[in-house]
Amino acid sequence: MQYFTSEYIKFFKELEKNNNKEWFHSNKKRYKAEVREPMIAFVEDLIIAMQKHDPEMSPIASKCLGKINRDIRFSKDKTPYNQHLFAHVTKGTKEEPIPGIAFRFGGRDSGVMTGYYKPNKPKLEYIRAKIKNDLKTFQKLKSAKKFVSKFGVIQGEAYKRIPKELQDTFEKEPLIANKQFYVVHERKADFVTSKTLLTEIMDYWLAAKPLNDFFS
Repeated sequence: MQYFTSEYIKFFKELEKNNNKEWFHSNKKRYKAEVREPMIAFVEDLIIAMQKHDPEMSPIASKCLGKINRDIRFSKDKTPYNQHLFAHVTKGTKEEPIPGIAFRFGGRDSGVMTGYYKPNKPKLEYIRAKIKNDLKTFQKLKSAKKFVSKFGVIQGEAYKRIPKELQDTFEKEPLIANKQFYVVHERKADFVTSKTLLTEIMDYWLAAKPLNDFFS
């Protein structure tokens, strides 16, 4: 099934050249019809598909979507709108989310991502303890053929100073020094118009699910 048409990509390409409130307000109906409403419909069907593997996955589709408006308070770039629409389908709470699958679809490119991008201190300590206490399982999951084929390697910034209690594990697994544990796969813009989009996003989620479950 095709959820998005070429009009989705066209909207963001035009927004890139006209990133101002006047243009956006005059094209707000296009945004709703070609971007936001199709995204909500896609996320609704994605949630249903995910529930077959995880019955607890039951967020409200509209609340999974990011805002088209940019937060420009601390940015040198004062253009008011994002060049993509972002969605994160997850469970848990806003304060303690459990990684599901996230994606952004724009006029120039698309991306699929998951994992812990900004884990709080208790969560980071928990992840490190999991790696330390079950190193073999972690290394098996991160090197699983399906996971690697979809995402490659785990990314994230790392601390330069390693706590003494983690130094032995660090020699075997440097990722324990990370303060982020996330993965990203970049795609071309026309990924959003694929008739197999739902299946492909599900494949990404299922490839990362064992590792996300391990961390969660």
